[in-house]
Formats: sequence, structure tokens, C-alpha cells
Amino acid sequence: MKEKRQLKQDLILVLICILILMIGLGSFFIVRTLKDQSIPCEMKVSENQKDIVLPTDKKNDEEEYTELMGFGRLDLSENEPFIYLINPSDNQVYLSFDVIYNGEILYQSDLIAPGKMEEFNVCSCLNAGEHTLTYSISSYDMNNKNILWSGVQQNQDILIRK
Repeated sequence: MKEKRQLKQDLILVLICILILMIGLGSFFIVRTLKDQSIPCEMKVSENQKDIVLPTDKKNDEEEYTELMGFGRLDLSENEPFIYLINPSDNQVYLSFDVIYNGEILYQSDLIAPGKMEEFNVCSCLNAGEHTLTYSISSYDMNNKNILWSGVQQNQDILIRK
């Protein structure tokens, strides 16, 4: 009698172990299948990127200022017509930028590697005056270029002097 009871307990224990193993393997394959179904990136790594070297402090008779990385206000002119689309060197992802003005895309970058940047001559597209640009920024995995997140938007006020 004890042997039959022990046999039943052993059989139940084996079945529980098999069930746990099947659930674990099933979960592993589901997660792996979902990961493999991520949307591949059709974009290429930019050929226009360069090392980050920002302009030095500029002086004129009226004022002194320094342009800083970020999305603060920029003063631009025909002599300094560029906005800098920067992927900081501490990042571990590619970034891409869409530069948008009044709902129109003025410029789309390819993938920019960490520690690199692209320049965009915004003065060639806009007239003198105050404008607000919107950057739509996306992030991509460095290994497979799969999109990690997309469409993060940041605004930047610019003043163009011509």
C-alpha cells in the first residue's frame, strides 16, 4: 500500500517537473519569437556625419554668446547657418533626426553614430526672422539597426539674421 502511494507521489512529482519544464520552454520560445518579429530598419548609416566639433565662442560688437548643445534658442546667420544634429558620445545607439518646420520636413538624417553629428544649413530653407523647429528623433540598436523608439519630438527656437 505504501509502495503504491509512494509511486503515485513520485509520478505526480515527475508530471509537475515536466509541466514546469514545458511552461519554461514555451515562454522562452514565445519571447524569442516576439523578439525576432521586431521591425527591421531600412535606414543606412549616414555618410555625412562628422566628429563633434562645435563652433567656438563668437564675439560681435553688440553681444557675446556661446551656442550650447541642446534645444535652447540659436542665433544663426549666413556666416553660421548650421544646426547641429548630435548623437552624444555616451550613447550606445544610433540616432536619426527629422527637422520639421510648420509640418514640413526640411531635412532627414541617416543614422548618426555616438560621438558624431551632422550639420544642416537651415538658413538655406528659411527666411530671416524667428522660427520654431521641431526635431523628431528616433533611436536604433547599434548591432541590428532595429528601431528602439521613434518620434520623440523636441522644439527649438531659432533666430535667423540675414
